[in-house]
Amino acid sequence: MESTLYIEPSLTTPEIRFQLENCHFSIKGSSYPENSLKFYQPVVQYLSELVQNYPVDPSKTFILDVELQYFNTSTAKVLLDIFRYFEQLHEKGQPVKVRWLYLEDDTEMEDAGLDYQAAVKLPFELVALHEEA
Repeated sequence: MESTLYIEPSLTTPEIRFQLENCHFSIKGSSYPENSLKFYQPVVQYLSELVQNYPVDPSKTFILDVELQYFNTSTAKVLLDIFRYFEQLHEKGQPVKVRWLYLEDDTEMEDAGLDYQAAVKLPFELVALHEEA
């Protein structure tokens, strides 16, 4: 299994950076690809293999940072799927933490984070970011 997955951002897709060696996973940018399932296929494949093959290591905490400015409804479904993979890792005993980062005045993104927080059973933190001056 690859230890790193990197997908460059575009106008309609986020930057995806999954680094197993430092236990950090991030999705950052905007996500409204023409075909969300196709775009996120490598991510789903990576996480599926991770759930199946990663030996639980309680000394390491997996951190998933999600910092999206915008996402469409088909991305919303894929995000839930991604969180479910982390939920499976958590259920197997792997420490996991999700951080939903949003601009403090973006109530839509805050609400989306609250919805996901309620939908999954894993440590899920909402982090309000201050606008850069």
